[in-house]
Amino acid sequence: PVFAFGGSYGGMLATWMRLKYANVVDGAVAGSAPIWSFVGEDPPVDPGAFADGVTMDATAAGGSAPACAPNVRAAARMGLQW
Repeated sequence: PVFAFGGSYGGMLATWMRLKYANVVDGAVAGSAPIWSFVGEDPPVDPGAFADGVTMDATAAGGSAPACAPNVRAAARMGLQW
């Protein structure tokens, strides 16, 4: 058996290789690959899904200090001013 592996962009390549060469590649493992990030997909793409997940990590519900998310937002605003 032949399997393709990749993470992020490499995961996309592994997936595309499996699709294009299905007669050769028996499976693909695509870790952290944005396979649902294409316009016209069904269900539709949610462009804010990644940002929502990352923001959740910085909240008290995600295990962070209560001021974490507001502090990150403030730091990002300061960075945009540079």
